[in-house]
Amino acid sequence: MEEVSFLELAFDELPTEVAILDSHGDIVYTNRAWRTFASANDYVGSPDSLGVNYLDTCDAARDDEAVAGVVADGIRDLLQGTQDLFTVEYPCHSPSEFRWFTMQAVPFDTPRHGRFALIVHQNITERRLMELQISGKNRQLAMLVGFLSAELREPLSSAMETASRLVATDGADAAVLAEALKRMDSVVEQSVALSSHTARVDTQPVDFRSAIEVAWEDIDPAGASLRIVGRGYLMADAHLFGLFCKLLLNHSSHRGATAASLSRIIVGTTSDGFFIDDDGPQMSAKERAQFSDDELLGADYEMVDTAIVSRIADLHGWGLEVTDSELGGSRYEIDGVTWT
Repeated sequence: MEEVSFLELAFDELPTEVAILDSHGDIVYTNRAWRTFASANDYVGSPDSLGVNYLDTCDAARDDEAVAGVVADGIRDLLQGTQDLFTVEYPCHSPSEFRWFTMQAVPFDTPRHGRFALIVHQNITERRLMELQISGKNRQLAMLVGFLSAELREPLSSAMETASRLVATDGADAAVLAEALKRMDSVVEQSVALSSHTARVDTQPVDFRSAIEVAWEDIDPAGASLRIVGRGYLMADAHLFGLFCKLLLNHSSHRGATAASLSRIIVGTTSDGFFIDDDGPQMSAKERAQFSDDELLGADYEMVDTAIVSRIADLHGWGLEVTDSELGGSRYEIDGVTWT
């Protein structure tokens, strides 16, 4: 087998797009992946791009795409011998999907034909999407810090000062206030725990019915009644699950606080999760979107609550969906739960 044919066959088997440029920047070779990509993306001209000057193409796009100028300058440095490796990441979105690529280029010299540049483009979309997801979670953590600072620390500090004055009396008011402070401090502790969880949680069997009952006691249900259907132990982080239940129950009971119709909340188990039904007003599409919106910095505190709920579900690998309840209100359905 001739050497050229052997190399072409090898390059054609690579899943990444490969091109070779001569010393002037003209494309003298492209592999099968390159040609396939060009055909699939309606490239104007021959899919093999042979004879096209890569540098001229990048220069023509400088004004519209800053990265194009960076690429042209980097490859020129390779061909002129002032650089021996060039790498850049860039977006290349299509009408139907977001895509990102990395381009790596290295020079090589031949005895008879001078210097060439080997160009390799690799699809890194999966990695970039994961990075964007992590970035979104970090924004949620920043939002959580603001929530704790604005909504919990100030009233807790004020209550502690009042408690100090009442302790001397040793009366019933002091006992009630001490219990309230204990609950507030627990919420703070659990919420701060959420901000430290960035990738995983340590789970243990948690008594579902007991957790719901404790959460209900810790909120002001605004006149709503609670009924629990089913029981069992689910695998969860006990502190985060407690916060999860409090926020969801609080959201469900207060969302319709101005509507006299809201009076019942039913919490029940399913084969792979649980649900919360209420008979208050049904949620709008905008309200439902709050449970999956990552852009929540600066939002109102009701949206903050829903973002924290979504974050806890995500950390556990649970699905969370808001639909219409058979009671006439909204239904929060959580799936992906492991029961023991």
